[in-house]
Amino acid sequence: MITFLKNTFASKTFKRLFKNTGLLISGDTVSAVLGVLTFAITARALGVEKLGMLVLIDAYVRIVDKLVNFQSWQFMIKYGSDALAAKNPSGFKALVKLGTIVDSLTAMIGCALSVALVGLIARWQNWSPEMIRLAMIYSLIVIFDIAGVPTGILRIFDKFKSFSIQKSVTSGIKFAGVVVAWTLHWGLSGFLWVWMLTEIVDYVSLTAMAWIELHRRGFRNIWAEPLSGITKRFPGVWNFLISTNLTGSVKVGFREFDILLVGKLLGFADVSLYKLAKKLCAALDRLTNPLFQSLYPELTKLWAKKDYKDFRFVVKRMTYIMGGVSLITWIVFVIWGREIIFITAGREFIPAYAVTVWYMLANGIAVTSLPLAPMLLAMGQAHLSFWIQFLPTLIYFPVLFWMLTAWGLNGAGYAYIVFHGIRVVLQYGFAKHLLKKIPQDTPPPPKELTDLPENGI
Repeated sequence: MITFLKNTFASKTFKRLFKNTGLLISGDTVSAVLGVLTFAITARALGVEKLGMLVLIDAYVRIVDKLVNFQSWQFMIKYGSDALAAKNPSGFKALVKLGTIVDSLTAMIGCALSVALVGLIARWQNWSPEMIRLAMIYSLIVIFDIAGVPTGILRIFDKFKSFSIQKSVTSGIKFAGVVVAWTLHWGLSGFLWVWMLTEIVDYVSLTAMAWIELHRRGFRNIWAEPLSGITKRFPGVWNFLISTNLTGSVKVGFREFDILLVGKLLGFADVSLYKLAKKLCAALDRLTNPLFQSLYPELTKLWAKKDYKDFRFVVKRMTYIMGGVSLITWIVFVIWGREIIFITAGREFIPAYAVTVWYMLANGIAVTSLPLAPMLLAMGQAHLSFWIQFLPTLIYFPVLFWMLTAWGLNGAGYAYIVFHGIRVVLQYGFAKHLLKKIPQDTPPPPKELTDLPENGI
């Protein structure tokens, strides 16, 4: 174990990776704690029934948003890193312009669709007129979700401290908002407005930070940059952009549509219990997602430099580390889970313990394979990532329907294990095959790719 840790932290890439991850975790830890407290206060103020209504509205809008909105941050990191490595500021600005246009158009389309489809979803879910009205208002979030390219920009330039501060501030604003709503007894609509406005603040502040960073580095007159011939300058750019969007759409369908299915088959109270299970698992995600956010740019840079030895080393070591973290977290919850639920959400939410145990086990399986997803994207295998996500999802929803019908809410946890079991087997199989094809030892170039110039021109 000592040798393992010594070899791991001797790597310059790992030192930078954990530095960036540490910055994100410092903010995400604050954000995670505030997020759990925010949800706990909302749960205590609204109760299981009304909380279920709010959760269903939130899930519906998020589904429409992510199905339509492109995941342009992944394309920005992949091709933006290539442009910077080739000292091509003109190409980098063209990528920013293209991604921003795509983000803006899909945000407008998504907002319109979210409003238009409320009636259809309401009939399927048996929503009240009040829920329909609130869902239409909440749909305004979608038009502000143009943070894809800004997210990519900040990650390329290692502005992880900015992410940390921004997430902590917006989480603090949301926490303060729900405290006010609880104190003044605002009810369902009041809490919905708080959730909505803080999401908008999150998107707007992230976008502003990225454009300030671009200006500081000398990337100006971006809108004057021509887009003609961009497919020749960056071969495969549209294929990558569409593939990552489809992958993200499939992911959000699996992450949010299950809530609508629970609401349809089991009711508002079970939706609240299920959302609590997902929220508690999200606490683990808050600690592991910073690793993904830090790992993808690092692997992309290593791949661009053709430093295959370090590339392979980072992927394998991170897989071992994430496996250990997920196992420890699951054991802790199995032992003290009931107490955690009682302290956070209250006694009426303790029935969520059983489904959370199974859901967290499945989440741990997913966390173990976390390094493999950014590995595939860094290698330009976006289409492969899509199929690895799509095929298990195709199986997941019929299994979820059957297991919810057969075992009630616990069936959601069992179905989640089936989903991630299949997905991880596919990921490991393809990853092993691709890693074998990489040359065993290619010396890196003399200059680090991460030594980016302060000015873009």
